[in-house]
Amino acid sequence: MQSAGRNAPGVDDPIDDVDVSNLAALRRLEEAADPMPEGLVDKVTFALALEQMDAEVARLVEEATLEGVRAGPEVAEQARTIIFESSTVTVMVSITPLADGHVRIDGWLSPEGEYRIELRTAGEQLRTESDATGRFVVEMAQRGIFRLVLRAPKSRHNNAPVVITPSIVID
Repeated sequence: MQSAGRNAPGVDDPIDDVDVSNLAALRRLEEAADPMPEGLVDKVTFALALEQMDAEVARLVEEATLEGVRAGPEVAEQARTIIFESSTVTVMVSITPLADGHVRIDGWLSPEGEYRIELRTAGEQLRTESDATGRFVVEMAQRGIFRLVLRAPKSRHNNAPVVITPSIVID
C-alpha cells in the first residue's frame, strides 16, 4: 500500500477539471453539514472596522414596539423605540414605518450636544447632525439592517471615542 505524500502518483500535477469538481462537491457537503451562521460576515467585518478606529460599541438597553403611532398625517402600523448606552453617550431612537416602505428615525442623545451621526445600512450611509439639545432626524431610510455611528465634537468631549450601536433590523 502506497502512502499519500510526495511519492503518490499525480501529486505534483496541476489541478484539473476532476479536482475542481471534487472540491466543489466537498464545499457543498461542508456547507450542508455545517453552514456559516447568518450574519457572520457582517459581524466579522464590523469587528475588523472597530479595530481600525478608536471606537466603543454601545449596548442595547431597551426595545419597545408601539402600535398605531402617528407619523405626520399618516398613522403608522408600528413604531419601535430603542435605547443604546455607552460609557460616553446614551441614544434613544424611534423608528416609524412610512407608507412608501421607508422609515423615519427620530433620535435623542444624552448628554445633549451636537454630534455627527451616520446611519449605516447595507445600501447607504446617511449623515446628519444632532442639534444643541441632542435631537436628530433621518427623514427617510431604507428598511433592513442599520447601525448608528456617533462622533462627538472634539471641543466638547476630548478623547471621546466613536460610538457605534449594534445592528438592528428594521422590517
